Amino acid sequence: MDKLKLFGARKGYAGALVSCLLLVVAVFVGCGGGNDAYVPKPKAYPKMTLPSKSYSVFAADDLPMTFELPAYARMLADSNQAGTHNKGWYNLYFPQFDMTLHLTYHRFDNWSLFDSLLFDTRKLVNKHLQKADDILEQPTSLMNPEAKGLVFSIQGNTATNFNFYLTDSVEHFVRGALYFNQKTESDSVAPVFQFVEQDVYHMIKTLKWKK
Repeated sequence: MDKLKLFGARKGYAGALVSCLLLVVAVFVGCGGGNDAYVPKPKAYPKMTLPSKSYSVFAADDLPMTFELPAYARMLADSNQAGTHNKGWYNLYFPQFDMTLHLTYHRFDNWSLFDSLLFDTRKLVNKHLQKADDILEQPTSLMNPEAKGLVFSIQGNTATNFNFYLTDSVEHFVRGALYFNQKTESDSVAPVFQFVEQDVYHMIKTLKWKK
């Protein structure tokens, strides 16, 4: 009789152990432990309501070109420390995103000066090489035959990710650099940057030199 009780106790203990093991396996599989392939979650950005795109032509007396700008941006004349407007210098401000496209126009009358302007442009771009993952160059003449130049797409978490220069290859040279006015992380502001980047491309595509 004692042997039967002992056998029954062992049998009950074994059954409880099997049930416990089955429960552990079920939890492990349910948590994805049986799947060796890890699938990363896609990047998520805060939802933001972006304005509708609407453009109008901008012209200024001290600029030899016209181009189209978005309705939600303001073109501001750049000034020196004395408060005097630097002719040909403008800031396109996007108040909703606190971003600024800095524009500077130069007139050249010899190729030495043109080379100097081009050198300065590349020097400003190359300042970001230390933090940039890569710098991609895109000819602007493919977008607008009147606007010869390059777009510099600076990849990575740098102060500016978009620079360009445009010229008519005769006497006009304009340089642009797009900045966030506050320090940001490139991943977190990617949707906003891409939205404003489209506006800068639109400006390049619609640029016309005054006759």
